[in-house]
Amino acid sequence: MIEKRKTALLNALKDSDAQVRVSATLALDQLEGLADLSQLLSQLSEGDRSSRIAAAYALGKIHSSKVFAPLLKALKSDDPDLRTAAVQVLGEKGHPKTLPHLVQALNDPEPGVVTEIARALGNFNDSRLPKVLASLMKREEQIVLAAIDSMGDTGLAACEEALLEALKDQRPQLRSQAALALGKLQLPD
Repeated sequence: MIEKRKTALLNALKDSDAQVRVSATLALDQLEGLADLSQLLSQLSEGDRSSRIAAAYALGKIHSSKVFAPLLKALKSDDPDLRTAAVQVLGEKGHPKTLPHLVQALNDPEPGVVTEIARALGNFNDSRLPKVLASLMKREEQIVLAAIDSMGDTGLAACEEALLEALKDQRPQLRSQAALALGKLQLPD
């Protein structure tokens, strides 16, 4: 099946329309990633530290359900940088099946990892998120800022109370972020 796609895309590189040629080029890049999937998965589990992190980011460019299990496993790595990479990729993908795993990973001992998780949660549309994000409001400032941004990114009106409370915080940066996030929320039904 991949060879059939590749042949069609290679033919599309000769199309008379420039946009079609550009699209075919981008699609071939994606297809190459699919061909390298098994190598990337091996690199993620068995490579050196740098290779594992690079593999996690490379998996973000592949559109396959096969990338989720290895990335979720990477969430439990001893290496906080690998955990961060996995969080970023999972957040970009925003697949609903990964949301519970990201929420569970909010217990990570590294504030930097938790900050990335808080940011990633903004890519999901789930009615449980306002409560989860509000629970982060007493954490380190970087985590709170990321949670505030995600509240705005979700647009969920249920985030309003937590953001109104953040507007009362003594730190100007938090108040500023809360004001911006409030402006992004949907109107209540």
